[in-house]
Amino acid sequence: MLRLNYRFTHIAAYLTILHGVIYGIYKYFFQLETEYGIRPHPSQEIWQSVHILLSPLLIFAFGLLWQNHIVRMYENAIIKRKTGITLVIFMLLMIFSGYLVQVVYAVDLQKYSAYLHIAVSAVFVLAYLIHHLQGRRR
Repeated sequence: MLRLNYRFTHIAAYLTILHGVIYGIYKYFFQLETEYGIRPHPSQEIWQSVHILLSPLLIFAFGLLWQNHIVRMYENAIIKRKTGITLVIFMLLMIFSGYLVQVVYAVDLQKYSAYLHIAVSAVFVLAYLIHHLQGRRR
């Protein structure tokens, strides 16, 4: 597989992780208390937009890796790395839960889908870091 595809994937993944974490911090920790009650931080909307607009780069990178890395490694590798399999499963769950957050309108369902997205994303980040760092040692 082209080294450029790997670089693109790592850049897309780390950018998505970075702006996802920044957005989460602004959403859950930087709320403002006003005379009308608790309001979101003004920058939250910007980081949410950045996250929604740039996260598809990671989905595109996942598609680039599918045939030449994911399927090939799964079929041919003597040792199937658990972090790789975990990444595929949690990437699909992360995409699904991310879309749920955007399209569900019921407040409770939106809240639970956001919690699901955060939990799935946390596992994805952990598995991605392990997978990337283990791959660099080989």
